[in-house]
Amino acid sequence: MTKIISLTLLTLLLTACQPTPNSSANNNKPSIGNIKSSPSKMQANITVQGYTSTLNNIDIEFLGKKIPYTYSDGKIGNSRGYNWWVSKHFALKSDLPKEKVTLYLELLEMAYPHYVALFGMAPPNIERQRIAVVYGSSRSRVQEAMLDDGFLRGVHKTAGGETMFYNRAGYNFPSHREHHQRYIVIHETMHAFHMALNGHSTWAPNWITEGLADSIAHHVYDPKQKQLTVMVFDRAPMNYIETGLKQYYSANKPTIEEINDDPALKRGLNFFIIHYLLSSPERAQYFAHFIEELRLANPHSEATLSTANSLLKSTFKNWSEIEQGFADFVENIQPSFHIVSGPWEQDGNAYWLRNTQSTALSRLDITPPSTANHPVMDFPAPKPSSLIDVVNKNQVAALIEFEAAQLHRGNIGIALQGKRSQKNQKYRRTFVGEEQASDDQLLMLLIEDGSHLIINAQSYDNFKAKQIALTPEIKGALIADKKLAINLTLEQTQLRVNLHAQSDSKKVTQQFSIPLNKQMISTLNSEKISLLGQNNNHKITPYLFNPTPTRLVSVTAENALTNPWLFKNYALLNRVFKTCQQHERFIPQCDLELSNILAKLPSIELHDEASSELEFLENQYIATLNNTGFSTLSGVKSDIYYHQKRPFLRVVNPTGSPLEITAQVTLIDSADKLIKTHQLKRNLSSGTHNISLPTEINAEKITIAQTLKWKSLTHQSTLLKRVTPFNGVELNIVKSKEHEDHWLVELNLSGPYSGDTIGDIILTSTSFEQATPAKSQQKSVDLAPYEQKTYIFKVTKTDKPQQISVKAILNVDGEPIRLIQELTLS
Repeated sequence: MTKIISLTLLTLLLTACQPTPNSSANNNKPSIGNIKSSPSKMQANITVQGYTSTLNNIDIEFLGKKIPYTYSDGKIGNSRGYNWWVSKHFALKSDLPKEKVTLYLELLEMAYPHYVALFGMAPPNIERQRIAVVYGSSRSRVQEAMLDDGFLRGVHKTAGGETMFYNRAGYNFPSHREHHQRYIVIHETMHAFHMALNGHSTWAPNWITEGLADSIAHHVYDPKQKQLTVMVFDRAPMNYIETGLKQYYSANKPTIEEINDDPALKRGLNFFIIHYLLSSPERAQYFAHFIEELRLANPHSEATLSTANSLLKSTFKNWSEIEQGFADFVENIQPSFHIVSGPWEQDGNAYWLRNTQSTALSRLDITPPSTANHPVMDFPAPKPSSLIDVVNKNQVAALIEFEAAQLHRGNIGIALQGKRSQKNQKYRRTFVGEEQASDDQLLMLLIEDGSHLIINAQSYDNFKAKQIALTPEIKGALIADKKLAINLTLEQTQLRVNLHAQSDSKKVTQQFSIPLNKQMISTLNSEKISLLGQNNNHKITPYLFNPTPTRLVSVTAENALTNPWLFKNYALLNRVFKTCQQHERFIPQCDLELSNILAKLPSIELHDEASSELEFLENQYIATLNNTGFSTLSGVKSDIYYHQKRPFLRVVNPTGSPLEITAQVTLIDSADKLIKTHQLKRNLSSGTHNISLPTEINAEKITIAQTLKWKSLTHQSTLLKRVTPFNGVELNIVKSKEHEDHWLVELNLSGPYSGDTIGDIILTSTSFEQATPAKSQQKSVDLAPYEQKTYIFKVTKTDKPQQISVKAILNVDGEPIRLIQELTLS
C-alpha cells in the first residue's frame, strides 16, 4: 500500500509576496480581520445543490504566527515567511498573498459539505478544532515547511502535494496550471479530512483514498459566481475519463476486485469505481454502508486490502452483478471533451489558453454523446446571454470575452466537426496509441487580431479559405464591451453566421452566409464542435442546444442537498437502509421495498411519494424491531472524544425528534479503583452536542453507562476510553528520578495508527559550562500500531547542571521523521 499520499505532477516555481491582514466585510466577500477565531463564532454560509456549492459569505481571519488548534495539534508549527489564516473548518499556513489564501479557504469551505457527505460523518470536535492545510509558494518553500515539522525527507520529488500520516496535515504547492492549483488543495485536504475522522487513513485501500480525493477534486469552478462543482465526471482539463480508459484497456479490463487487490496507484481506474458505485441511488447506499463498516473494522495497513475485499463481497448483495455492471459502465463511457492540443484552462463554462504561444493553434473538442449511461457535461450550464441565439439542434454559439491588452493579437474561435478518421475513432474509444488530429474534418471560424473573421476548412477538398472584416460598429463594441458572440445556424446549403456585440446598451449585429457543398453539409454537425485558440488568453464559452434543462429545487444554506438526486429526505433514507442491512432477518422484504423506493429518486416528481413511503417504513420498522433497531433507525451516535486532550461526550442526533440521555460517568485510576462518579441527564434536540466530562488528576480511564431514549425506543450501552487520547507517534519525557550517583530519565514513545514504527532513540547529555566530548546513549525502537513503550536511560550525576537532549529518528509507516525533547538535570 502507498505509504505517503501524493499527487504526481511536474511543477514550476512561483513567487509570492507576504500576506498582510486586511479588514473588509460585506455580504458577498469574506470577512477578514474581525477577531473571532473560534470555529463556532465564524460563519461559512454555503448553498449546496447536489455536487454544486455556491459561496454566500464566509469569515476568514488572519492569525499571523499564532498557531491555531487543529487535528495536527502539537505536530505542526511555524515556518519562515509563513502565516496562519483560519476559516470555520480549516486552518491554512501559507506564504502566498491574501488573494490566493482567500481563494483556497473559500474552495475548501465549499468542498466541506461534500467531504462530510462522501464519508457519512464529520470529524469529531470539528466544532472546536480545524483541519490543517499548508500551501507554499513553491516546491522548495513547502519542503522547508515540512522539514520544520519534523519530516526528514521533505516533499516528494514528483508530488504536487502530500498529506502526511504522522501529523494529518496536507502540504501543497502551486503548479503552472491554475486549474491544478485549485485541484491540489481540494484533493490533499480530502485526505486530511479522512485522517481527522479517526486519526489515520490507512484503513481504506488506494482506490478509496485516492479515488475519493481525485473524484471530489475533479471540479469546475466559476470565479464570477463563486461556485464550485465537485465530483464532476465529464470535463476537459485533467480529464480522468481519458486517463481511466487508457488504464482500463492497457490493463486488459481489470475488475473492481483486481483493482482493490493491487496496491499500485491507478488514478483513472479508482475514479471509475467511485463514480460507478455512486451513479445509482441503490449502489450509493451500499457504498456508504461499506465505507462505514470498513472504517469501524479499522484494519492495519497490511490487512487493509484483504479486509476491503471481503467487506465488498459481504456488503453488496450480488457481487458478480456489481462487477458486470462496472465492466458495462466503463466500456460504454463516451467523454464529451478531448483536448487535442494546447494547455486549456476552465473557469466555469469558459475556456482559455494558459500560455501565449504565437505559432500553435490549440484545439479542444466538445462532442457530447446523444446517449450515455454516465453523467454528461455534469456541471452548471452557462447563463443565458442576450448575445446568444441558440434555440435548436442546428444552431451553436460561442461567447468570446477578450482580454483588453490582447484584443489585437492572436486567433480565437469555433469549428464545426465533420467526419473523424477510422484511426482517430478507434483512439477515442480507448485512448491507447496515437491520433492524427490533422485527419479530422473541421470547418473553422477564427477571429484574427480582433479585426476580421477567417473561415477555413481542414480535410475538405475544394474549399477555399475566406475572410470577412468586422464592421466598424462591431469593432467599436469590442473596444467598449470586450465581448463578441458567434452564432451559427447550419442550413441545407449554407452556414448562416450572426455576430453580436454590445455597444451603449444596444446590440450590434453583423450577418453573412457561407455557401457549403453537399459533402460538407452531409458531414458537419452543430452538436459536435471544437474550440480554437492561439496567442492569447481570451475566454470562450460554448453554447450548445440542450433539450434537457438543468433541474433545480428550492434549497437554503441550512438545507444542503449533497446527493446528486436532490432528494430532501436522504438522511432518513440512509437510516432506513442501514436498518434493513442489519436486521433483514426480521424484516425480510426490506431489500425489495427499498429497491422500489430508490428507483424513484432519479425523478424529482416522485420524491414526495418516496418520502411518504420511507416514513411509513420507518414507523413499521420501529414497531417490528422495537429497541433492537434503535441505533440504525435513530442514527444517534454517542461516544467519547477529546478536546485539548480532555475527554468529552459527543452526541449526534440527526433527526427532528428529541433525544433523552441519562448516564453515570465513572473515573478509574491505574489500579482500576473508582475515583469519582457523576450523574448526567440531558434532553437533546437535533444536531451535535459536545458535553463536558469531569476530570481528576489520577484518573486513567473513564466509563459512561448511558441510556438513550428516542421516540418509543430505548438503548443502553457502556463507553470506555482512556482519559488521555491516543495521538499516533509521540515522544514524551515522563519523569526523571534522582539517585545517589545517577539520574534515571524515563521516556514514553507511542506507536502509529497503522503499520510499523522502527528507528532509534538517542539521549545526549551536555554540560552548560565547558566543552566536553558528547556523551550519548542509544536504544532501538520497534513499535506496533497503538503500542506504547517506556525507555529508561541512566545518566551519571555531575557537580554542574547538564542538558539532556532526546532525539527519536523514526520511520513511521513509511514516513521518516525526527522528534526532539529536552530537559535540564541539576
